[in-house]
Amino acid sequence: MHVARDEKISVRSAVSFSVSKVLSFICAPVIPVLIILIVGVIIAIAATILLHIPYIGPPVAAAFFFLALLGGFIITLVLLGTLGGFNLMYPTVAVEGSDSFDAISRSFSYVFARPWRMLFYTLVSLVYGGVCYLFVRFFVWLVLAVTWFFMTWFLPPHGQPAKYFPMMWPQPTDPLQQLPYVPNYEVLKGSEAFAAGLMSWWVYLVIGLVGAFAISFYFSSNTLIYYLMRREVDATDLDDVYVEEMDDDVPDTEAPPVVTDVTPAIVEGTPPASA
Repeated sequence: MHVARDEKISVRSAVSFSVSKVLSFICAPVIPVLIILIVGVIIAIAATILLHIPYIGPPVAAAFFFLALLGGFIITLVLLGTLGGFNLMYPTVAVEGSDSFDAISRSFSYVFARPWRMLFYTLVSLVYGGVCYLFVRFFVWLVLAVTWFFMTWFLPPHGQPAKYFPMMWPQPTDPLQQLPYVPNYEVLKGSEAFAAGLMSWWVYLVIGLVGAFAISFYFSSNTLIYYLMRREVDATDLDDVYVEEMDDDVPDTEAPPVVTDVTPAIVEGTPPASA
């Protein structure tokens, strides 16, 4: 909605839509995998049975070998379509409000119709996402490093807090190093260990923003790619998106009836009107 119409929906509407489409979201990538497995199992069983039949088995298997090649061809198409169009399946369900079969059909057709354009969009998304990820990671590291510095700024270097605080929370020294950490519970005891665990909870919430950004960017960028591929293949406008009207989102436009006093005023000296 934000990309297509520069609008936003409520969290309740978003959750309600996601719940109503949860089976489509699950089945969209699972159905191609099932097709690959079913065709592959059929080929394996047929080959195993025929090749174990003495004398006539191998010639029969060779005579119907073209069916195995046809099965391999189907598996290859489904495999390539799934690998190339997997990122478009969820945006299809969300943008079109459709089911898993439409998601598979559209994603496969877009990939096979414009493979190089799909590859170009994907590469641009990966490069841009990588740069943004490094920036977000550096930003989170800077938040942690600045917080750690000022928390220890006035601590006496030979005091007890200056000794156990780095064990509660090691100093973030390098933005490229692993942000998660484990407090030194072997040395910390009692309230210090409890404080270290509570502090790590808040620190991990901040670190989790990096993962949250990666997840958000993945789905957002693939939604943009879906819009662009749909416009390229189907010539569909970018603002064409499925909108599910919620009961509480529709304003009550029915106004209450207005009761007017139609009783004629009787003016003194004026005769009543004839029927």
